[in-house]
This record gives sequence, C-alpha cells and structure tokens, in this order.
Amino acid sequence: MSESAAPKRRMFGSGTTIEDLKVYMAPFVDRLGYKFNTETEFVDEVLESELEILEATGDIFCPCRVRSGDPKEDAKIVCPCIPFFRDQFAGISKCWCGLFILRDVEDGADLLGVIEEVHGAVEAPVFLAEDVPPGQIRRVKIGKRDVAVANVDGEFFALSNVCRHAFGPLGEGFMDGPVVMCPWHGWRYDVRDGTTDHPNADVKTYETVVRDGEVFVIVEMK
Repeated sequence: MSESAAPKRRMFGSGTTIEDLKVYMAPFVDRLGYKFNTETEFVDEVLESELEILEATGDIFCPCRVRSGDPKEDAKIVCPCIPFFRDQFAGISKCWCGLFILRDVEDGADLLGVIEEVHGAVEAPVFLAEDVPPGQIRRVKIGKRDVAVANVDGEFFALSNVCRHAFGPLGEGFMDGPVVMCPWHGWRYDVRDGTTDHPNADVKTYETVVRDGEVFVIVEMK
C-alpha cells in the first residue's frame, strides 16, 4: 500500500488552533529543557504551517524536514522532535526551525536562521531532577547514544544503557545503592564509573551537570 493510499491517523481533531498546539506542546518541551521562541510572531507563523501539514497528513511533521514515507523514520520528525535530536539541538540552543529554544535563552531572535555544525562538548538537557527521584534510573536517547541516567542519593550519573552481556536495557533495571542490576539477567554495574565484576564488560560513562533543577548529560560532538 502506498503512503498516499494508507489510512491517516489524525493526531488532532478538526478545528485545532494555534493556541491548542501551544497548550499541548508547552508542558512537554518544558520537561525537555525547552520553551517556545520569544519571537511570538515567528512562533505563530510556524504553528500555522503545522496546522496546514496536519490537514494534509493527519500529523504535525516538522516543517523543516522532508518526510521519507517510512512511518518509523518519519516519527522522528513529528513536532516537537527534540527527543530524537537532543545533542544537535542542545549544541545550537534550539530546534531546527527555532520554534523551540533552550529554556535559558533570553532572546530567540538571535537564533533564527542559524544552523551550525556542532563540535566539542555539548550539555544536553534530559529531564528535570524532580522527575527521577533518588533510587531511580531512566533511559534517554541523546542523538544516537542510548544512555541510562540514575539518581543516587540526589546525585546523577549517566552510563551506556546497553548491558555488555546480552544487550539488556540498564535504564529499565533495578537500583541497589550506586549499582544498577540489568533487568534481563541481573548483571550489576556501578553507575558512578560503569564498572562491573564481569571481565572486559565495563560500560562507558558520561559526565552530568545539574543546574536550576535540570539534569544535563555532557556528550562529545565530532
């Protein structure tokens, strides 16, 4: 069945407005460390184009990107697409079009039209500290990196999400102090340094920063 012949699952009902999209998106992007651009006229223009895309496709695909026709791939460009491009967007302080900017950016006008190739260390916001209480761990995607972020007595640590035994998801594991137990077979990793008792099976760790109640994972962009 071709894309044009496939049934469209409409994300929002008919009559959806710009204000409806703002109410829907704002709490979600806030949890990701972003906010709407301070240039309100620009925001309305982009959201108006999103409504046109919604009418044509049934979903609010990013107006900056071309759909591939593959539903799984195109899911990565449904607005807000921040979770799929955390590293790139953190590096340029905004999403591609600039509809969303990092929460600490004061003037979004300076970022409009700016698309830069990012190199070096990037602080990627992943969640609010309050969202992951002590003794909990969460899986996040940062670009192509699959990362688990744990809260150990109020201190956050990040390590590769993939267990070296059978590729189990450590971010879905069980915390025991500073140790995460893989949910598949119980392999144990110290989240502070990625070490395990099993030979040649340590995992990569990432530096974290907590600022104004928000957790950032520092990744290297090449």
